[in-house]
Amino acid sequence: MQNAECRMQNAECRKIIRLVFHSAFCILHSAFCIGCTWDQLNPFKPPIPPPPPVESFVLRNGTLVADTTPKDKGAEAQLVGAREFFRREDYVKAEKLYHYLDDNEKNAAAIREEATYYRAECLRLQGDLPKASDVYASLLEKFPMNPYRDLAIQHLYDISRFWLQETWDEVRETEEKRQGKRWMVWPRFVSFDKRKPLIDREGRAIERLKNVYTYEGKGGVLADKALYLCGHVNYFNEDYHDADYHFTQLHELHPESPYAPSALELAIKSKLASTGGELYDGRKVAEARKMVDEALRLPPSQMSDERKNELRGLLMSISAQQAEKDFQMADFYRRTGHPGSAYFMFEVVRRRYPNPKPGSAASRALQRMQEIRAKMAKEQQDRLGPPPQDEGRPIEQLLQPRKVINQPESIGAPRPLPGAPETAPMPQKVPGGTPNAPPPRQLPAGLGGG
Repeated sequence: MQNAECRMQNAECRKIIRLVFHSAFCILHSAFCIGCTWDQLNPFKPPIPPPPPVESFVLRNGTLVADTTPKDKGAEAQLVGAREFFRREDYVKAEKLYHYLDDNEKNAAAIREEATYYRAECLRLQGDLPKASDVYASLLEKFPMNPYRDLAIQHLYDISRFWLQETWDEVRETEEKRQGKRWMVWPRFVSFDKRKPLIDREGRAIERLKNVYTYEGKGGVLADKALYLCGHVNYFNEDYHDADYHFTQLHELHPESPYAPSALELAIKSKLASTGGELYDGRKVAEARKMVDEALRLPPSQMSDERKNELRGLLMSISAQQAEKDFQMADFYRRTGHPGSAYFMFEVVRRRYPNPKPGSAASRALQRMQEIRAKMAKEQQDRLGPPPQDEGRPIEQLLQPRKVINQPESIGAPRPLPGAPETAPMPQKVPGGTPNAPPPRQLPAGLGGG
């Protein structure tokens, strides 16, 4: 019985082996009979380029003959064939041939630039926008000054805006929820659209917008728009640090942009929201205060009075935050045993941020100053001891200062010191215009007389 079972198992194994070999032979035979070649089955070879269209004629043997073959049989011929595939709108074969030309680093730079750009174009026209955006970005990275640079940047900007449509829908729904028009904002995690990334469409869009304003530079027409879009997306996601960076770059590098006034206002709000409180670094608050001064000097055509009033309210909150930071610094000196430094800082708070309202930093600083003064007086009294008591001796009293009236008639002549020569009498004023007064005597000769 065991031998019979073994023979049956061997027979089944032989049948399976024969079936596998027969199937492989049929596949290879059908492939070659249909007309497929090994180059088409080999994934590492590009498709065979078709002959280019008739573009010129040459004189051969006395007659005009169509010149359909390029002189170069290598990369030039493949590039011509890729152009023909692209002209016929056979984007699949054109993309493969352009990809093959782009990967070959031995090709000339002009061939690789054209191959990279038109490969991205083939992918974009097929609807594969994620891969097309990667190829556009690769073109700008490998060849920053290529002749297709402006077109690649424009396509990256358009693709990024298309991917941000869901973000703008979420912004609109969030605003409706805040107004009470809806009770929930549906999340958007996955997209099965071929034109969009599967996940993180917003992050991919921000990445491509960064490529736009990086490679376009300061004088580009899309750099300010890309910065504004990046800042808005980060501000909506409460990523205030990145939002502050993008809005500040737009304000500093593109002051003539129509988005500059709005970017300035949003940069101020982003700086105030990214500080973390008065106990952290106060440089962002100081920068926001300078920006508020710049915004208040803008003409009414760029910033309305209503928005300026809102910025003045922000200016008050900035002053309160800076006052609280200085107060906390002074209080730190007080807690660590430096009463002199604490007293100085409390005085700075009281003078720099005057506010008589109870609970303000200035009123609290004045209260702490009084406490420090009383504490130092008590410590000095404890160190020097009680004041001396009267032991029967008269306590000298200081004379009260005499009030001096600063008038000529109240000042008497100085008393001469003993042994000092007599001083000449003070000249008296000669009265003039007295009635019946004798005429003055004439001076003798030599002293001014006649």
